Order: sequence, then C-alpha cells, then structure tokens
Amino acid sequence: MVNKKSLYRFFVVTAIGFVLVFQAGCTKKDEQQAEKIEEKGKVEKMTDQAAEKAVTKIRTPIDKARNTQELGDDRLESMDKALQQQ
Repeated sequence: MVNKKSLYRFFVVTAIGFVLVFQAGCTKKDEQQAEKIEEKGKVEKMTDQAAEKAVTKIRTPIDKARNTQELGDDRLESMDKALQQQ
C-alpha cells in the first residue's frame, strides 16, 4: 500500500514540476514578445527610411519644377516691364 509520506512527496514534486514548467513557458513568451517588439521597431525604422526616400524622390522634381516656374514668371515680368517702358 502507498505510504502517506510518499504520496505527499509525489504531490509536492508534481506541483514543483508544474510551477517550473509554467515559469519556463512564460519566460519564452516574454522573450518572444520582446523579440517581436524589437522586430517591429526594426520594421518601423525600415518603413520610415523607405518613406523618407520616397518623399525625397517625389519632392525633388516638384521643387525643381516650382523653381523653374518661378524663374519663368520672373523673366516674363521683367519682359513685360521692359515692353511697358518702351
């Protein structure tokens, strides 16, 4: 027959085993969540860099076109003034 002490030890050892396994499982989840957060940070940085490059590539020609338009407008104004003075 089973002794009360050995039955008690069995339950204690089993309980300790569950606690250790549960704790190890939680630690892995915490590490995985930390990795996901770090990976998300990397993805956000890459996305921001790509967005900055796209904005630069889009804005550069637009800015050049605006500058050219302003130069053209200035020349037209100066030509109009010259014609009015004659």
